[in-house]
Amino acid sequence: MSGDSTETAHPKFRISLRPDGIVYLTWAPGVAIGVEDAVAATEAIAGLGGGQRVLALICLGEGSTQDRPARLEFSRRDDLVTAAALVVRTPALRVMGNLFVNVNRPKTPIRVFDDEASAIAWLQEFTP
Repeated sequence: MSGDSTETAHPKFRISLRPDGIVYLTWAPGVAIGVEDAVAATEAIAGLGGGQRVLALICLGEGSTQDRPARLEFSRRDDLVTAAALVVRTPALRVMGNLFVNVNRPKTPIRVFDDEASAIAWLQEFTP
């Protein structure tokens, strides 16, 4: 954790609260995301949200993978997020993102994007 209480560093991800209120989660390249990492990320999201549901911008690191228990944990914690945008930079990550959306079927609105600008524009549609 840095001196700024709105940012958290973890060995596999960085998470912060942007000035516009969007939670920004970036996974490191090449990490294997397990259930322990998913729990750590969801706890960090909950902490940044302060008990409120948030909009989440999630950037998957190139070459990263998720195991099934991690995907189930992310799907289970739909109480934390109003909407989530997954930003992917490779075809393999797009497959992984679409697999998560189509197989786990989270109750929270979620979409896969190729760039952050489009993802942020979509998330802002959920701002009251």
